[in-house]
Amino acid sequence: MLTGGRLEAVLRRPRPDGLELLGLSALVAAAVACAVGAAVRPTSVLFGVAAGAAVLVFLARADFALLFVVATAPLEGAFASGTGGVTITKLAGGLAIASFAAAVARERRVLVLERGQALVLGILGLAMLSTIQAHETSPALTTTTRYASFAAVYVIFSQMGHDRVLQRRIAWTLAVTCSVAAGLGLHEYLSGKQQLATLPYVNQNDFAFVLATSLPLMFVLLTGPKLLRPLVLGAIGLVSAGILLSLSRGALVGLAAGFLLFVITDRRRISVTLTAGALAAAGVLLVIHSNPQRFHQALLLKQQVAHQNVSTRFGAWGAAARLATDHPFLGVGPGNFQFHYNELTGQPVGTFTLTVAHNALLDVGAELGLAAMCLLAAYLVLAFVRLTTSLERGYGDPGFVRALRISLAIAVVSSMFLSEQYFLPFWLIGGLAAAIWTDGQRRAARTG
Repeated sequence: MLTGGRLEAVLRRPRPDGLELLGLSALVAAAVACAVGAAVRPTSVLFGVAAGAAVLVFLARADFALLFVVATAPLEGAFASGTGGVTITKLAGGLAIASFAAAVARERRVLVLERGQALVLGILGLAMLSTIQAHETSPALTTTTRYASFAAVYVIFSQMGHDRVLQRRIAWTLAVTCSVAAGLGLHEYLSGKQQLATLPYVNQNDFAFVLATSLPLMFVLLTGPKLLRPLVLGAIGLVSAGILLSLSRGALVGLAAGFLLFVITDRRRISVTLTAGALAAAGVLLVIHSNPQRFHQALLLKQQVAHQNVSTRFGAWGAAARLATDHPFLGVGPGNFQFHYNELTGQPVGTFTLTVAHNALLDVGAELGLAAMCLLAAYLVLAFVRLTTSLERGYGDPGFVRALRISLAIAVVSSMFLSEQYFLPFWLIGGLAAAIWTDGQRRAARTG
């Protein structure tokens, strides 16, 4: 029995308000729905509960949501475009944005504003204006939406990317997912499903670009626990094989530029890099030896189209330059270069149509205008300068910053031959560079 004091305490307890009752009702309804669904379709319910739990975790932990974004980049081409245009990349980007917004509200986080954000959002603003006047609105909207998600991801990484634990996790995430992507790409190649190493729903150049820009960050992991180094070396060999057997000349030229920058700026670690490179070469030779006929066929295919590719690329650059000068303010619209290519190059209607200009700057200039092209160039220069300054002043983890700068060099050089401005590496590297630089500036101001 309740005594007088206990009864009074019970009566004084606050009654649940309407929001609490609504939440309790929702939980009860969800439990009933899961119970009924488990009896009818248990597998689907189990998958739904697991997916719901993952979404809740991502919403509660913004760093996990960012790692999910990073994980989807190498594996994007392993999945079809999805129903209604909903892809795993868009899903990951949406979760990251929602999770970061919740974290800002929950923690009352003060946002860091920096010049890179103005450049990135300026390109987005021009893309949105260009979409309005585009002749073909559907590809324009798709392209702008994709860029908008990466612009938002850049802003988030510029706020959180200074965390060294997160940086290490990003490197491990890329090592794992790039290894999986490379393995799947090599399987497609060796099984004869693809003529070159790539994933089912992605061009081999895009496949190689993501792997190549991730490779320097994988080398950072060699400074970790010795027990894990054999796994890291195996991953480097697998990814290197995937890049080589894609026969993407743009990615290979970018890798050569990155290696040259490394040799010039960090000679102390050349022996370690050469050892890893030798193991990577051994992995490549092993894959080639497993099916030399397939490799011979791939080389013949590349030789047959090499001359045509060179002439086609020069034609595409000329067409993009002409579009940029004819439409200097807003271009012809995001994703609309392909609708002007045949006319400008004299290709008959119905023949092969090039969808991109195979040069990121010219592509942006043709589709978004000269101002957007200049903003993109300024963004890349700013990221490189910030990484160099961070190394000189001791901002951040030197090994990670050095790897980021090499990755940026690979991305920039490759993008002179490939149109990769709407893929994650450009914006991931820049966002991390911004976060490391602004955090270093803040710390220097405190100690100074």
